[in-house]
Amino acid sequence: MRYFILLFTLLLTACGGGDSDSPAPQAEKQAHPGIQVQELVQTYAPDQRLTPAITGKLGSISYQLVNGAPADVVKISADKQYLAILNAGTTELIATDSGNSQTKPVSQRFSISINKAPRTPLLTNDISQGYVAGAQLSPSISGVKGSLSLMLAEDQPANVVTVDAQGKITVLGSGSVKLLAKDDGGRNFQADSREFQINISPAETAYATYQDIAGKPLIFGGKLLPVYSGTPTTEAHYQLVAGANTQVVQVHPTTGAMNILGAGETQVEVQQVAPANHTQVPVQRFSIQVDKAQNLAFKASDVTTRFDADKTASFDVTGVQGKLHYAIKAGAAEDVISITDAELGEFSFQGVGETEVEVTDAGNHNYLSATRAFKVKVEAMIASSLQAIDIDTQYQANQSLTPQVVGAKGKLSYSLTASSATDVVTLDSKTGQMQVLKPGTVAVIVKDDGGELWTAQSQQFTVTITKQDNSLFVVENSRVDFAANATFVPQPSNNQGQVSYQVDNGGDGVFNQDPDTKAITIIGAGRGWITATDAGNDFYHPASSRFFVDVAPLYGSLQISSVRSQYAPGKVLTIPMSGVVGSLSLKLHSGQSDVVGVDLANKTLTVKNAGSVTYIVTDSGDAGHLSQKAELNVVIDKGAENPELALSSELISAVYSAGTKLKAPGVSGRGVDSQLSYYADLSSSKVVSLNETTGEMTVLAAGTAKVTVIEQSRNYERTRRDFNVSVAKAAHPGLSLDEITQSVVYYPDRKVLPPEFTNAFGNLTYAFGLQVSPEYAELTSTGELTLHAYPRSGDNDYFDIIVTDDGGNNYQSTSLNYKLFLKDIEPGLGEEASLTFDGSELQLVSPAEVAAGDVSYFTAIGGRGDAISKDDDDELSGGYTTMLTQVCTDPDNYKGCTFITLRLQNTSLCSDGSRVAYPLASSSRYTCPGLSQPVSSEVSISMHSDDPYNAWFVNPGRFKTLKPIVVTHFAKPYRSGDMVEAGDIQARAWWLINLDITKE
Repeated sequence: MRYFILLFTLLLTACGGGDSDSPAPQAEKQAHPGIQVQELVQTYAPDQRLTPAITGKLGSISYQLVNGAPADVVKISADKQYLAILNAGTTELIATDSGNSQTKPVSQRFSISINKAPRTPLLTNDISQGYVAGAQLSPSISGVKGSLSLMLAEDQPANVVTVDAQGKITVLGSGSVKLLAKDDGGRNFQADSREFQINISPAETAYATYQDIAGKPLIFGGKLLPVYSGTPTTEAHYQLVAGANTQVVQVHPTTGAMNILGAGETQVEVQQVAPANHTQVPVQRFSIQVDKAQNLAFKASDVTTRFDADKTASFDVTGVQGKLHYAIKAGAAEDVISITDAELGEFSFQGVGETEVEVTDAGNHNYLSATRAFKVKVEAMIASSLQAIDIDTQYQANQSLTPQVVGAKGKLSYSLTASSATDVVTLDSKTGQMQVLKPGTVAVIVKDDGGELWTAQSQQFTVTITKQDNSLFVVENSRVDFAANATFVPQPSNNQGQVSYQVDNGGDGVFNQDPDTKAITIIGAGRGWITATDAGNDFYHPASSRFFVDVAPLYGSLQISSVRSQYAPGKVLTIPMSGVVGSLSLKLHSGQSDVVGVDLANKTLTVKNAGSVTYIVTDSGDAGHLSQKAELNVVIDKGAENPELALSSELISAVYSAGTKLKAPGVSGRGVDSQLSYYADLSSSKVVSLNETTGEMTVLAAGTAKVTVIEQSRNYERTRRDFNVSVAKAAHPGLSLDEITQSVVYYPDRKVLPPEFTNAFGNLTYAFGLQVSPEYAELTSTGELTLHAYPRSGDNDYFDIIVTDDGGNNYQSTSLNYKLFLKDIEPGLGEEASLTFDGSELQLVSPAEVAAGDVSYFTAIGGRGDAISKDDDDELSGGYTTMLTQVCTDPDNYKGCTFITLRLQNTSLCSDGSRVAYPLASSSRYTCPGLSQPVSSEVSISMHSDDPYNAWFVNPGRFKTLKPIVVTHFAKPYRSGDMVEAGDIQARAWWLINLDITKE
């Protein structure tokens, strides 16, 4: 059409005649402002089109070589408009801009450097054959790019084969040897070397050929046997192929019998061991296919739980094989629970009652999908905080006792147990207040009705009222004049029951006691000892008193025996005195004057304090007796324990707050000149710091402590009283973070450490708030996040992470949610290359080596939509993946944007030069001709007019992507030389692809 218009214009001009006006003068073209051409560095790829970056262009660009520049590096098209790669090297060209109607042409020199290309490794095949003297061997080596040379590998024996300068291999003897093949790569490829092995065996071996097994039902533990033709060797070894599915069968290593483990496909390899002096049998492989089964073990148990408004609980489902989905069953109550996570089965509480839930298991590679329904019953919360302390006290008249109870949730009530006596205390059923009636032991049940939200709880504590010690009971020492066979009747005082007597030491020649009547008679002069026992009563323990009786001779004189007794306030003692004939007088000789009060008229002592004192007693005598003096020695021993000492409370409760001061309970009934001290054992000292003098406590940690109060006084031995301290865990003040929202730049397999938190008191654990597929990211309990892939279109570009602090020893647990947003990938983060796609097919060769049989795959992100495999089949032979991408004439202005569709294909290279092609996300290693493994993993990116949107891509202009497409190769760690490193599939290499397409 363009030529037709030009011809029509010429005809009109010709018809104008000779007398037409002269043509109008043409305006002179201006000088071109100049173009800038960047030097181009590219890696060799046969016939790949080159697009130099040119700025300032006004017309069309043409190219030509600089005189003398190498002409075999790049090829210039016939119309001089395009460049393509011929060979590696460096050359120099001239780019000429034709200008336009107002501007003259202009030229600019620039250089192009084509680097040697990474090449697929040499593929060498081992040689195995029977020994033939002088036989010539022809090695099978593919992938040769330049000149090939052969030689014996280092430290190899020289008696198996020889290799001459021309690479000719001659058999010398049997055995194994390694040869090294070296390829210099030629002009366009990098050099490579590879070892291969030659095995010369003495004889051939007959062996069996194994066949595939398919269509077997899933019966866990069922046994499959190998299927083969021919006769196996005497010894064979079976194992799963490296990288094959290990969850289908378990193979017996010697018999080949296979126990079924699960559904799916896998491969078994068998190595038949040749007899001595026979050739080795090649490893064979056969496949096993087991079909999926119905999940009969999938069960959902009914749930009975306790209401907790602040708690999130989960359902009990067993036999799960796949992804779960929970929902309230249609028609069931919806006010009992609320399902907060339909996949994890987590729910929160709304009320008390019953409802019904349905759970669906999507199944897995072993099992089909299944649905179950179960009931959920929510009951009131169980209360277990009620505590009651036993009461142990000594009887006192009109004594009132208050129960020590903490941890109640509702209203309390009190009652005696059925087996308890009713005459020990009176009990108020509402307040628990007790009035002591008599000594004894009863058990009291305290019940807490729990209120509206808690179950009832009860505790039992004992109340023990011990009998009083009768410290006043005494039979005083006495002195009597001898009277043969006179009956001696002791005179007890302050006894509470019947008193019995026992003569000690056989009477010491002074007394005789009738074995039946227990009557005591005097049989001689001297000192006799007698033990008196008070049987006590309902209110007093039995008591005993040992005393002596001095029987004086008839001539007599003033005699006073020593007095010794135990301290009891106001206790009256008789002075053991005889031979008094006149009036008595008293004088302090030594000791403490406040120990006793002396009444000589009544011959009694009244106890005031513990201690010792000595008096001189003088008898004035009469007309017939001389005046006499005698010493009165008195010793009052300390009482066993202060019965009046009591604490105002036996339990102190507090909530943990470091440094809180707690006062000790008040002390009443202290003795004379008493001093108090406080003591806590090692375990208690970890809860509170104790001032041993004042009893003041400083809170150190949550927990329970026991403190002992010790009184030391003049009149009593050390007296102890105990009280308990309960410090409850404090409410957590809450975790805090300077910025709740975090952000990082994405790149494959990036590891992100957790942020620093304040107010953390215990161990921190991390979990995703929303379910995240391990395909995209993995989060450890310590907070380390590994980013495997960028989220697909429509998925969140952030992770919701829950961090939980268990609070340690002193605080309750708390949690905090924070978000980690992913930024788009940026150049310079470890990519293999940042490449440009100009519309022509672009080939990516992965440098990552993959072990034979290992699974690897590619992903692509950054397009406008998700990558979709042809026919939705990621494993379709010859298939490809399409990816919708947005390109713009002005990246800053969306008005000039349009969509195009790219094709991405996994085109793994075979050793014979052919390729096996599958969609980008294909996860299998497919075999090449001859059952060999691919030697490299490649991705081709292309654009086809018959794909969606591409037919509309007709407007001229230069179109670029707003952000790069990221292509990532995932595979296990691997090093050449058949050494597989430990590790799971990970990002081994990635590329940034920028689209820059010019439409004329």
